[in-house]
Amino acid sequence: MSMPIAVHAQGGDDPQVEKGRGVVAQVCTTCHTTLGRMLQVHKQTREQWRELVFFMISRGAQVMPDEIDAVTAFLVANSGRERPAARSPAQPDARK
Repeated sequence: MSMPIAVHAQGGDDPQVEKGRGVVAQVCTTCHTTLGRMLQVHKQTREQWRELVFFMISRGAQVMPDEIDAVTAFLVANSGRERPAARSPAQPDARK
């Protein structure tokens, strides 16, 4: 059973961030049920998030090569910086 994970909805119109949101919802929440909290707490640079994505791939995360930049963009856009209204990565944007 998958629980919705609340994350910060930044970069809502950025296709790269939206693609990353979908990958995170499908791949990362398989193991990380507290992903929303992790994103609120961690403030990392783009390079640090990218390195973490590669580390998670080495641990079995099923992120395809063409999804790495999108996942990184999503993590950067939603990690502990500004705090607009929360939204689950699995839920569509209500504004659309």
